[in-house]
Amino acid sequence: SAWKSTKVQECELSYLTSDQIHDLLSELQKGKNRHAAMVTKVCLATGARWSEAESLEARHILNDQIQFAGTKSGKIRSIPVNTELAQELRSHHIKAETGQRLFAPCYSAFRDAIERSGIKLQNGQLTHVLRHTFASHFMMNGGNILVLQRSLGHANLTMTMRYAHLAPDHLQEVVKLNPLSALTLG
Repeated sequence: SAWKSTKVQECELSYLTSDQIHDLLSELQKGKNRHAAMVTKVCLATGARWSEAESLEARHILNDQIQFAGTKSGKIRSIPVNTELAQELRSHHIKAETGQRLFAPCYSAFRDAIERSGIKLQNGQLTHVLRHTFASHFMMNGGNILVLQRSLGHANLTMTMRYAHLAPDHLQEVVKLNPLSALTLG
C-alpha cells in the first residue's frame, strides 16, 4: 500500500527531579568553568538544546526573551524567561572573554558535574536530559502541550506528545466531556 505505518519506538525519557537539579547546579557552581551553570540554567528555563544555548550571543537576549537562531528546524524561536535570568545572562557576558558569544564551550564541565553529583543517565542522554527535564516538569506543572511544542520548536505534535502523559490531569477531560456525562440518566 502507498501508506506505510511508521511506528516510533518510545524510549524511556529520563528527567531530573528538583533535588537532582539543585545538586547539579550546586556542582556546576563549584566547577572551574563559569559558563556551564549558566548554559544549564538556559536549557532548564527554555527547553533549548545544549548547542542552541551554548552558542547564544549577547544580541539574542531581548528584554526578557531569549531568541534561538541556528536551531535544528532552521526556524528562529523566542522564549520568554524571568527578569532575573535575563539580567544574570547580561551580567555574565564579558566581551573580552567570549566576544559576541555569551558562553565559552563548557560541555565537558557539564559532564564532569553530572559525574560528581552521582546522577545516573541513560546512554546518549547527557545534555539532552535538560531538555527532557524542562518538558517533563512543564507538563507535570500543568503546562499546555501546544505551548510546549512551540517552546521546543517541534515541527509537529508527534515528538511533543511523548510528554503528554505527565500532565496531572492527563485524559481526565474524558470523564467530563464525553456525551454520556451530559445526559441525566434516570
